[in-house]
Amino acid sequence: MSTSIWGGPESYGGDSYPSPLLKQLLKQMMVHLGAQGSCIALFDENIRHMRIHVHVRNLLVPTPQETVKSLGLRLPGRRITNRLEMDPSPTIHLEEFAEITPQQSELFAPGTIYANGQDLIGTAWKKNEACLLGQEEYLAFLRKRDEPIPSSDVVPSSYLAIPIQERTLIDDLSGHRRPPAVLGVVVLYQVAPTPPFQQKQYQEALQYIERIALYLQNDRLRRSHLRGSEYLSLLQEISTAFPTSVKLSELVNKIYDFTTNVVNVSSMLLTLYDRDTEHLYDVFTVVNGNPIEALAEQPVAVPKGDRPTWWKVAHVEKRTLNFSPAQDLAQASQYSELLNGVWGEQQQAESFLFLPMKMFNRVIGSLSIVSQRPEAYHPEEIQVLETMLQIVTVSIENAKLYERDRFLIKQGRQREAQLAAINSALQSIGSVLNVAELLNNLVESVARVVKVDACVFFQLSPAGDELIAQALYGLSNISWVDEDIVPDQEQEFNPTIQEELIKMIRLPFKGTFLEQMIQGGFFYLDKQQLEELIQQSSEGCVIFLQETRTHQMLMIPLTYQADFIGLLAVPTPYGSENRFFKPKEVAMLLAICAQAAGAIRNAQLFEQREVAYAELERLNKLKDEFLVTASHELRTPLSAISGYASLLKRQSTRSTPQQVLRFSHKIADAVQQLVELVGNITEAASMGRVESNIEMNLGPVHVLSAAQIAVEMLDINVQQTLTKDIAHDLWVRADGQPLRQVISNLLENAIKYSPPQTNIHLSACSTTLAKIESVLCKDQIDHQMMIEQGSMPIVLIRVKDQGEGILPEDKKRIFDKFVRAPRSLTTPVRGSGLGLYICRRYIEAMGGKLWLESSELDEGSTFSFYLPLVEPPVEVEGHDEHEQPSN
Repeated sequence: MSTSIWGGPESYGGDSYPSPLLKQLLKQMMVHLGAQGSCIALFDENIRHMRIHVHVRNLLVPTPQETVKSLGLRLPGRRITNRLEMDPSPTIHLEEFAEITPQQSELFAPGTIYANGQDLIGTAWKKNEACLLGQEEYLAFLRKRDEPIPSSDVVPSSYLAIPIQERTLIDDLSGHRRPPAVLGVVVLYQVAPTPPFQQKQYQEALQYIERIALYLQNDRLRRSHLRGSEYLSLLQEISTAFPTSVKLSELVNKIYDFTTNVVNVSSMLLTLYDRDTEHLYDVFTVVNGNPIEALAEQPVAVPKGDRPTWWKVAHVEKRTLNFSPAQDLAQASQYSELLNGVWGEQQQAESFLFLPMKMFNRVIGSLSIVSQRPEAYHPEEIQVLETMLQIVTVSIENAKLYERDRFLIKQGRQREAQLAAINSALQSIGSVLNVAELLNNLVESVARVVKVDACVFFQLSPAGDELIAQALYGLSNISWVDEDIVPDQEQEFNPTIQEELIKMIRLPFKGTFLEQMIQGGFFYLDKQQLEELIQQSSEGCVIFLQETRTHQMLMIPLTYQADFIGLLAVPTPYGSENRFFKPKEVAMLLAICAQAAGAIRNAQLFEQREVAYAELERLNKLKDEFLVTASHELRTPLSAISGYASLLKRQSTRSTPQQVLRFSHKIADAVQQLVELVGNITEAASMGRVESNIEMNLGPVHVLSAAQIAVEMLDINVQQTLTKDIAHDLWVRADGQPLRQVISNLLENAIKYSPPQTNIHLSACSTTLAKIESVLCKDQIDHQMMIEQGSMPIVLIRVKDQGEGILPEDKKRIFDKFVRAPRSLTTPVRGSGLGLYICRRYIEAMGGKLWLESSELDEGSTFSFYLPLVEPPVEVEGHDEHEQPSN
């Protein structure tokens, strides 16, 4: 039985034909042939079946009494005669005709679908010839095929089914007759008691059928032209959509919109092939009309080897596939790879189309679509889709060329910028001979070239056991103050302090993995290796690594003619734990470091020459000062010895014993001055250079006892008032004899340069190293020691006088060898200029510092030094607190 769509929409797949004109042609045919009813079924390309398009009946059809009674109708008063000769242009009264709906009659109901060979319409289609049957013949025909008999409100007496055949002008002109295609079927029927159709009526009906066929062919050409125009418009639109660039989101949406405008699409899959990575990317898919949004963010990528069928069909054979997976099980099995994947399983689809995206011999992807309609994809539509894909392919390839050109231009500009940066860095490095300035320029240039926040240059310590930072870029980002050690204290970052802070960054070297790794060129330190270094590093290095949040660090050794110059450390940017520098960035740094190594060596040699020259100048000046001082200081005692010796010689016979005794005392005093002068010179010479160590016998020393012995060593003719303020329980780690000599020398200087009747005060107190930083002379501050040992207990000893003071320009020089203040040379005070030098060397050898704390002209000076505080020895803990311990 035919399939009727009861209550369905009025528009069907074949409703692209204008219904009014078809109805008019049917009505003219009915009037001319005297038929009481007619219908036309047209071929529906979407379902490949015949579908009833319209059913028209003459209202003046005589109806059987039982039908009239059941329907409550009145018979019209007009009868239709069986006239075979009719007006060629009959006048049609529209009120005499009506369209029959499916609810009125199942017979030839609009929307009914007929397969080839089914019912009367399917038979005429299959045979491609007219069928003339009476009512009894029609019923017998249906019974024989075991097809249901449709119900009807009228009883036809005869049926005339005529196929609408498509003929071409070429066939007519050439005389070649091919089986014509069937565009549709027209059915005319008579209602009893009207006589059945005659053969003559069949011949007349063929003329109308030819008119209908001609109309349908013309309309098909018109629709084909409109579709062609529409396709051209769509192709033009998509060809201008991507002039110079392709955005994937826009591309897939354009392809999907275009495809759905051309053919029926249930599901769709767009796959792209990247020749560089040799991977396939499923970038867009629609399953049953629903897009898979996840692919837009993260396409499915697989190597081409994982899809051999796709590679063979698309890339090797470059051919189109069009078949029905549901009907052609062999091809569905052969191409099952194409029918499965991110768009689900499509083996049950009625139509499948696979189109490679190709340009010349290149294949960049494929478009796969399926439809639930059988034979949904026709050659004309496939050609349009292939044209669209070719346009898209050309657009993608052009976009790749544009992108490649832009990339090359960008790469060229980056290369130009890199060369400019390298040139600028080399100029800033090679234009200076000051090592400190050169290293600062190096770390700053490197940080700017690779765009990092910090960069450090390390140099091997003289002992070779650790790497000491010499230059740092990014110091302002680091908080160096430990609030637990130095609370509520603001630090001013002057160049000297900054240099000291930088040198607090020290990495262990000897015996660590760094010692082996520098032999193999540049390398990275990962987080674990940095943690290992932190465990062995100084506190300054720990603060640096923590403040810069370093997770990885590029290390580049600098060598010059096999000599290790230093190590450049470049931390990777914060927030990129697994980031390595790009090869071109490393190459830039290696080029800069190769040139910097030679520049650093030249600057070091130049600086060494300058230092040697300055040292020669200083020694020459010291020699001159020594000669002046020695001649001045030696002349006085020698003159006294010579004078008093001459007096004894000339007056030996008449000198009284008292005079001889007085002259001998004067000679002895002068000799003592000479002995002290020669002793100081000898002692200073025995100390050697400042860098050399002085052997000391360090141990607990009682401060008060040492001070009392030092006071007893002074000249008994002291004209100043000497006071002490020293607690009895203060003990320091020192060597007793040098400590007493230091205190004695400081007191002697205070006595020498203080007017009579003034006060000289010797004091000692316990404190910590951090608390005396404010009173330390700037050149005596060791910032690393302040951070690492700021809480160390010490004893601060001061000698304060009310003497003439020291000029500001002489404050730094008075601790050098053979240096005396110019004012002292004009005074009767004798001295070698070695006392303060010897005192400072002794204090530093005992682990302390000696400095001029304050000095005001004509108001006096304060000399201070500190030594580590220690606990008293066990053997003196039980003594009375007033008993003097021996030292």
